[in-house]
Amino acid sequence: MKKMFLLVLLLAVSQFPVKAQTNESTVTLDASAQEYKIDKNIYGQFAEDLGHLIYGGIWVGPESSIPNIDGIRKDVVDALREIRVPVLRWPGGCFADLYHWMDGIGPRDKRPETINTNWGGVTDDNGFGTAEFLQLCKLVGCAPYFTGNVGSGTVKELSQWVEYVNSDNISTITKLREKYGRAKPWGVKYWGLGNESWGCGGHMMPEYYADQVRRYGTYMHNYGNYRLFKIASGPNGDNYLWTSVLMGDAGPYIDGLSLHYYASATQHTAADFDESGWFDIMKKSLKMNELITKHSAIMDKYDPLKRVALVVDEWGTWYKVEPGTNPHFLYQQNTMRDAVAAACNLNIFNNHCDRVRMACIAQVVNVLQSMILTKGDKMILTPTYYVFDLYKVHQDAMMVPVQVRLSNYEFDGGTLPAINCSASIDSTGMMHISLVNIDPDSTENVAVDLKAFEADKISGKILTAGKMNAHNTFENPNAVKPVRFADFKLKDNNLEVDMPPMSVVTLAVNGTIRMKAGTAIELKNPGHGIAYDYYELGEAERLPGFSALSPDSSGMLDSLVLPKEVREDNFAVRYEGFIRIPQSGLYTFYTNSDDGSALLIDGRVVVNNDGRHAPEERSGYAELSAGYHRIEVMYFQATGGMEMSASIKGPNLKKQIIPAGMLFTTH
Repeated sequence: MKKMFLLVLLLAVSQFPVKAQTNESTVTLDASAQEYKIDKNIYGQFAEDLGHLIYGGIWVGPESSIPNIDGIRKDVVDALREIRVPVLRWPGGCFADLYHWMDGIGPRDKRPETINTNWGGVTDDNGFGTAEFLQLCKLVGCAPYFTGNVGSGTVKELSQWVEYVNSDNISTITKLREKYGRAKPWGVKYWGLGNESWGCGGHMMPEYYADQVRRYGTYMHNYGNYRLFKIASGPNGDNYLWTSVLMGDAGPYIDGLSLHYYASATQHTAADFDESGWFDIMKKSLKMNELITKHSAIMDKYDPLKRVALVVDEWGTWYKVEPGTNPHFLYQQNTMRDAVAAACNLNIFNNHCDRVRMACIAQVVNVLQSMILTKGDKMILTPTYYVFDLYKVHQDAMMVPVQVRLSNYEFDGGTLPAINCSASIDSTGMMHISLVNIDPDSTENVAVDLKAFEADKISGKILTAGKMNAHNTFENPNAVKPVRFADFKLKDNNLEVDMPPMSVVTLAVNGTIRMKAGTAIELKNPGHGIAYDYYELGEAERLPGFSALSPDSSGMLDSLVLPKEVREDNFAVRYEGFIRIPQSGLYTFYTNSDDGSALLIDGRVVVNNDGRHAPEERSGYAELSAGYHRIEVMYFQATGGMEMSASIKGPNLKKQIIPAGMLFTTH
């Protein structure tokens, strides 16, 4: 009996990693250094017409016995709503550059059958098209992101797709939409100009593709109040030349530049690996930080105000497909290794949110590193899904800068940082801290130094497992899921967290922020008004580099209005002076302009509304002490409509155009 007990005990212990040692790391979070918002679109998803993602994974048809809403699986919709999916990219992927959108409209029984030549040569009945995708987005509560066909499609075709979904004018195209059951436009904002144009999207050279971006983009019109956000096909991994050419030749014509990068190990299936396979995927996943840093540096050269977003709209892990499945359908399991890799990437995106403002993991259901796996009427949630559930608290919160002094995870002569982290403060003042321990063997004691934040109540959740390849199955769907976490303690405003091996932890910390307000400037004999310089330009697509220009005229104004002598198009105005802040606190600034504008306080860009566009308002935040602060407003007019205003809102100050009484000069 005693021998049997010892055998059972050994078998139980063998399911968990041996905690060979405890390492120590230090994380410093400065709550007073909030500057950038973590755009919720960083938590986007990707749905390509590939394998069983659309058909069976999302779309089962209205007649299916599987519970559905207008043919869309209800269980999948409910799961995606739970993690607050903000944006969904479709129809590809490589599929996008062979997809012709008119094949997917009208009565489903009359739509043409086509061949998916990229993914297995299967026949597609086009039962899931534009209206079905937009209904899916409505049900999930997310923004649609269309990838247009630039590879095999025409300028006219893409232009008319925009018209079909966005125009409320009367035309043959909009009458067609009405004929097929939709009178009002949907108003789709996000549009990709092709996919992987360096590869399956046409094998183009960067200079040629940059010309195509300018050409196709010219005929993608804004209708009514719907302004397009145009995303160019960006580099593959570390192709920095592609980024440089696109930003130099097409930067003024786009709003986003995509980046595709996968941590791949296609010699083995997702659950078939040892520690060398674990280390390999961690190393490849952490390379994302290097890629974003270097691509962002190139973008900064051409776009110092960071108007163009870096859009990581394909990322994730990629393995050999599961045995017995179609090799072209990219169906793979999803383990604790994938959860840790996903958390590492999300931390990287959060910490680079000044430039990364959208990302779409590949892919949402049944393909690659998916959130969900389905089999008939069954559905399971993957470990990666639960990472997105833990991290949804960061959506649209203010990023808290992170500094890390850490120990290393070492394996077979290689070294990686064991801990990575991101943090944010939401609109209620709650701080959320997400920590990842990539070491599969060692516990990590993490000392979190909270600066400018007095912590009070703390709660936490953890995702971890006893095996590196632990995963959920249809027979055991809850093998890996988050549980309550309390292995932390707070002492003298220092937080100590014991991170188990291969774990993802998110902490919710109640407390009080001590913002570091911008220091006021002492002015002698200030006078009311603001100085301006006026510049006449050639054809303009964005704010010019004012330091390299000589003004055509200069003067003083009472408020931030356009000077009287401006011409109708292609000019810029730069205003400079001081704003008197009545009370210390957090202020919101706005610019509403047609075309581009920017507002700086004390030399820092607070509002970036650059680019050639219809009237659009954007905003930003600044914590300011009472007194005088430098203010700079820049505006340019291209052609067409002309509008520029700047507003403020703050403590005991309702939103209003910045009044003349708050503006001062020393001139």
